[in-house]
Amino acid sequence: MDDERVLPKAVEKPAAKAKSKVSARTITLVAALFLGFIMIYFDKNAIGIILVSMQQDFGFSNVQKGMVMSAFFIGYAAMQVPAGILNTKLGSKPILTFAMAAIAVFATLAGFAKAVMFIIVIRFLAGAIAHSGYAPSAAKEVATKLPLDQRTLAQGILISASGIAGIIVPLVVSPVLADYGWQRAFWMIAGASVIVGIILRFVLPSDKKKKNLTTDNTDDVAVAEEVPAAKLREVISEPFVWLLGVLNFTINAMMYGMLNWMPSYLIQSVGLSTIVQGHITATGGAAFLVGAIGGSYIVGKFFFGKEKTVIGIAGMLGALSLFAASMSTDTGLITVALSLGEFFCATTFVTLMSLPVKRFAAHKFGPSYAIVATGGILGGIVSPTLIGLLVDMASGAYFMVFIYFVILGALLFVLSRFIPKHKPVENEVN
Repeated sequence: MDDERVLPKAVEKPAAKAKSKVSARTITLVAALFLGFIMIYFDKNAIGIILVSMQQDFGFSNVQKGMVMSAFFIGYAAMQVPAGILNTKLGSKPILTFAMAAIAVFATLAGFAKAVMFIIVIRFLAGAIAHSGYAPSAAKEVATKLPLDQRTLAQGILISASGIAGIIVPLVVSPVLADYGWQRAFWMIAGASVIVGIILRFVLPSDKKKKNLTTDNTDDVAVAEEVPAAKLREVISEPFVWLLGVLNFTINAMMYGMLNWMPSYLIQSVGLSTIVQGHITATGGAAFLVGAIGGSYIVGKFFFGKEKTVIGIAGMLGALSLFAASMSTDTGLITVALSLGEFFCATTFVTLMSLPVKRFAAHKFGPSYAIVATGGILGGIVSPTLIGLLVDMASGAYFMVFIYFVILGALLFVLSRFIPKHKPVENEVN
């Protein structure tokens, strides 16, 4: 006892903040949001396959088919700001559940389509009313109801829903189209949306109960809302923001061009059946999932600070892989080439979208990210219609489409070289 009393105490260093425990309510919240994202991507991805069957019935041109795809993104872009305002006034839960109900309504109406203009209007409304509010509302749920140290993983899980949907959609939709027709495919989407909407309605907590989802990390929960966002005019003069916006436009033009038109290419140009096309597309979706999750891990662990090299090389490899797919009629080689294209596109995209989180200052994050996101949406608007035009100009041939992909890959490589080195700033989002 005497020895213990006279020995000086060691100088204690401030303990590192312990990671918060993952509660059952947090798991339930993320699972529910993930299920909603599956439905969002299911509706978004299925249209590329369904339109092949609709075109056979209606006989509309490839340009008109592209207009159907682009109309969705036009509506999506037009309602980004209004959806954000509604989220502020009503909260996230009503927007999230309403999105599922709206998908069900518009999918049901699409099943009664008798003309191409009708489906163009329906897809515009689906993008504007059903889809526009889901992603930002889900992100707000994560930012305000989860502790700070759990948000990155949660967001990664939600983003991975795109790859999961890429696997599920062709395996489910293709047999329905072959056996029952495109009307039943739309009504199947409507029914699934109703079920998911009911789950969200009863599983998601109200905004008044958000503090109960976390442990005692109330400071962490407030972080996302402590710093007021700068106004848009304060960031429009920053070249780096616009550069990321253009890069996001380019990679999304490639991804959505591939996503929406690949079923048509495989069925109409290669001559594959709807079922075989579905298997190839599902394999590509699995490759996208691996690229999104595995690629982000590898880049984060081994290529931190070298993101521009990854974006340029992976983007070019993705484009060349897609071009290689056009040079073969062998099903196995096409599957491998398209899967590599999906993998490299996913790696490019997740690496690019990691830059805003790493480099944008907190007080400018909102408007800066909006510019970058808008670039991606514009890629989804322009690319499908442009590809339809290229196919019609070539009398149904797709060779120029794959040249277009190579041009996009070259642009990614060249533009990525202008990404500046990372210079940490005060209040930067890490």
